[in-house]
Parts: sequence; structure tokens; C-alpha cells
Amino acid sequence: MKEKKMRLVIDQSTSGTKLLLVRNGNILKRYDKTHQQLHPESGWVEQDALEIWDNVKGLIDLAMTTNKLDSTMIASLSITNQRETIIAWDKETGLPLYNAIVWQCNRSQDICKRLISQGKEAVINSKTGLKLDPYFSGTKIKWLFENVPIIAEKSTAGKLALGTVDSWLIWNLTQGKVFATDTTNACRTLLFDINELRWDEELLEMFGATRSDLPDVKESSTIFGYYKGVKIQGVMADSQAALVGQKCTQYGEVKLTLGTGASVLMQMDGNGFIRDTQVMTTIAHANQGKVDYAMEGIIRSCADSINWFQKQITTFSDIDHACNLVLETRSNEEVYFIPALQGLASPFWTNNATGLFVGMKLTSNRRDLLRAILESIVFQVKSIIDVMEEVADKKIKCIKVDGGVTKNHQLMKMLATILGKEIIINNVEELSAIGVYSIVEKVTETITLNQSIIDPINNSVFQEKAALIHRFESWKKLISRFEEKEDK
Repeated sequence: MKEKKMRLVIDQSTSGTKLLLVRNGNILKRYDKTHQQLHPESGWVEQDALEIWDNVKGLIDLAMTTNKLDSTMIASLSITNQRETIIAWDKETGLPLYNAIVWQCNRSQDICKRLISQGKEAVINSKTGLKLDPYFSGTKIKWLFENVPIIAEKSTAGKLALGTVDSWLIWNLTQGKVFATDTTNACRTLLFDINELRWDEELLEMFGATRSDLPDVKESSTIFGYYKGVKIQGVMADSQAALVGQKCTQYGEVKLTLGTGASVLMQMDGNGFIRDTQVMTTIAHANQGKVDYAMEGIIRSCADSINWFQKQITTFSDIDHACNLVLETRSNEEVYFIPALQGLASPFWTNNATGLFVGMKLTSNRRDLLRAILESIVFQVKSIIDVMEEVADKKIKCIKVDGGVTKNHQLMKMLATILGKEIIINNVEELSAIGVYSIVEKVTETITLNQSIIDPINNSVFQEKAALIHRFESWKKLISRFEEKEDK
């Protein structure tokens, strides 16, 4: 078979950037670069947009130089990215006007409360499918307009660019020639009508932006421009790209990505008319005039909780080994963890909640605390799946899982058991990159997925299942206390 050209795939995530070199459906090389997480105030999360761009450019240059490639040898460059993180920059200088405000950031809580008190949440939900929450870009945009004077000045002068990370990268890759995003990123901003597939004037006014501040919206498989002669084609938000990578195309098929946070996406039937305040409706993908929708539940702290515990509280010599070991070992302790390091998202939406260990005794140790953190991941997923089945009135048969946390085999067994569902684990980490790669024009080959299946353990074999359900119900009661407190 004639050897095909190389393809580059950028996976720009919350913690860093990956660059994949792909040919004939095979991932030949992977290059990684992390970036700083900035916390200027409690609950605030920022990143340096220039550092992100420098890392992306540096990885491309490294891959090209190391493999002795030139632009004629590259068929395409694709992008998948962290979603709701927002960047503001000057259209003339191309320089950021403020640090990137990350999806995890909770600084816009008061803005959300103000808009909710004004009765705005219903119209936002009906048009965007999302909840009025600091998680999404629109509230961060409004914060910028209200707190950073130069933002409004540049907007009035027609010199402001507001975009998610994909827009920022496309702008820099094309040297400012293209200001664009795709539908899967646009639909996460609170400014995009997922029914009409356009920026909505009412929503723009609500959050302070104007149409000229925002990128053009294109289908994911569009050619977005060129980088040194290489076409930029295939742009998708990371969670939706993973849905494509997992080949979840039929109604009721579910993928779960367990990364820094976590995203549960269920492919929907029809035109995405389901609206619910516990979970969201979002655009799954839009290509060749066809739009698919998905129901989504999001978790703010997944691996993030494990990393926090390892870095800030106590250190294990091998954290991955420790995570598996604590679940293999029986414990009589009943310690619970409320994973609200940045508040709680679906289906609870309690932004004022804080992280908390409950039930510690003199006999409790760090392994019990780590076990509680791991159980909280499973409990959050179950809470979302339960709501999804109720809202969609459909029983979910199996869940396709990807992400770094899947390395914990014991945790995956626990997840299968508490859900009573088959868990299909994709041991290939780059599911988002695979998804966006697969939508590029003329890509006919597929990347082979290394899958393993975990069946739920029957109660007659797994004697602790009843105890696990009991712990889940106790954990939910603890969560409900935060919900009651926030309602007052």
C-alpha cells in the first residue's frame, strides 16, 4: 500500500498540550508539554494564553524537526481543545488582554446569582441547553466586561476578540487571518442558540458582548485556514470529540471521559429538545449539514481531586499503585469525601460547596481518605447516570470509558458494579484526538482501539455491593445538606 502523508493532531487540554503524529491510522509519535495553572485568588483558575500558544507551536516545530518533515509531507492539522476556557485578545496586536479564564474558575458566581434573580435562566436554558453557571464562558465574558476596563474599550473600537482555546490557536496558526470556531465549542459559551445554530443577539446583550467580538462559527470538518501551507481541518471540543472517537452514534450510547474533570455524554434522538436543569443538552457534532445532539453531565473534580490530595495533603511514592491498592483492601472505616474543590456540577449545581472529609476517627488514615476520594468519583458518575435515565426515559446498557483514571482497574470494577452496567474501557488515551482526526476529509482509515470489558459483579459473588449502595446513599445525603444550605 502506498504510504500516505502524515497528519498532525493537537490535543490542547486543561493540564497541557499533546501533539500526535498519525499516518495510515497509526499513532506514530506523541509529544507532550504541560502549562501552569494559576490561582490568583481562592476559586479562581487562570492560564497564560501565550504559554499555551508557545507550547503548541513548540511541539509542532519539534515534531517537524525530529521527524525531518516539511509542509508538503503533512496532509492536515486538526485541533481538539478544553472547552469553556475563554481568552480575550487584541485583534491588532494579537496579544492577550487578560489571562485565559479556565472552565474550572468560579469567579462569576455573583453574576450568575444576579441573572438568576432577574429571571434569565429559563431563556438561557431554552436557547443554549445549558445551565446558568460559572462553568460556562458567557459568565466569564461578563466578568471581563465588568472588571477589566480595556475589554469594553477594545470592544467599542471593534478591536476585541473573544474566543475559546480553539479560536485562539486558529488565530495564531493563521497569523490573524482567520477568526473562527466550530459548533461544538460555540455551543458551550451561553451565547449560541443550539436550535438556530447562531450567535443570539439577546444572549449577547445579556452577557455584554457584541457580534464583532466573536468568531465565525463553522462545521467541525471545515477547512479553517492554513499553517505554513498545511490545511487546518477538523476542530472539535474535547468531550464531543471523544464521543466521536468512542463511536457513540446511536440513541442511548454513552461515553464517560475521566480526566481532570469528567464528562458524561449520551447520544440523543431527535432534535435535542430535551431541557433539564440537572443535566444539559449540547451539540454532539455538526458536519455536512447534519446536527446531532447529546445529553451531558459534567463533574468538576475527578483526577483533579486525586492530584490535589497527592500534592497538597500527603504524598504516595506511586499514586497509581496506591489508588488500586486501597480499593483492593477491606476497610471498616466509613469516611466520605465531598469533591467540591471548585463547587459541584451535575446534577447538584452547588457552587458554594467546598471540599470536605466526613466520618474521620482516630483509626482513620490517609488510605481511607484516598479511598473516599476514589469512591466520590464513582458516586458522582452514578448520580448523573441515574438522572439521565430518568430524563431520557431510557435504560442505558453500557458505558464506554476513557481517560487517565481508567488505569485504576479496581475503580472501574466498582463503577460497573454500582451502575449494574457493562463498562467498556478504551485503553487508548487519545480518544479526543482520534475523534477529531476521524472527521477530516479523505480520512478513511480508523485507529484501532484497545478495548477491555468489565461486567458488573453479581451480588451473590460480590458481597460488598449492598454496602457500596449504602455508602452511595449516605454520600448523597451529605451532598443534600449543601443543596439545602445554598437554597436558603
